Amino acid sequence: MIGNDIVDLKHATTGGNWECPRFLEKVFTKKEEALIFASENQHQTVWLLWSMKEAAYKLHVQKFKKRFFNPTRLECELISEDKGIVKIDDNEYFTASTLTEDYVYTIAKQNNTQEVYTSVFETKKEDYKIQSDLLKERFLKAISKTKGLTFHALKIEKTAIGIPQVFYASKQLSISFSLTHCGRFSGFAY
Repeated sequence: MIGNDIVDLKHATTGGNWECPRFLEKVFTKKEEALIFASENQHQTVWLLWSMKEAAYKLHVQKFKKRFFNPTRLECELISEDKGIVKIDDNEYFTASTLTEDYVYTIAKQNNTQEVYTSVFETKKEDYKIQSDLLKERFLKAISKTKGLTFHALKIEKTAIGIPQVFYASKQLSISFSLTHCGRFSGFAY
């Protein structure tokens, strides 16, 4: 199983004020807040930790088939600038992040040896529906190419709790994947 998340740093700047103490208290543990305040680039660190939590949460929900809302239940630990571990109760997920001046993109895996195919791309329109449709199309084209399947026979459907699944000619495929988009950027991992 896999999870991913992307944050458009420009969009995050205009989308809210992370510097509000109540935001930090609701989303981050005291250890994570200390990492943020000690960072040379606090804005980027906030969204790095956020994307680590989101990616790990997506993986965790796939694994246990149960949603919850408690961001401080997820605790991030940075191993290096772009590698980390997210703990959720007794579960540990390994993260790898790409940090640019435009976005932060994180993939969460169950172990460090798990192979992942991923793609990040910029979309010209920030409209949610357009981005979502383009992201699904690009993901299904990648699956079609790598698995040798007819593109038009592939589709994505969500479970009752919102976990996306891939179907080929009405048969569910056992492909773990994750989709994400924010602002100008989108990404998928499988």
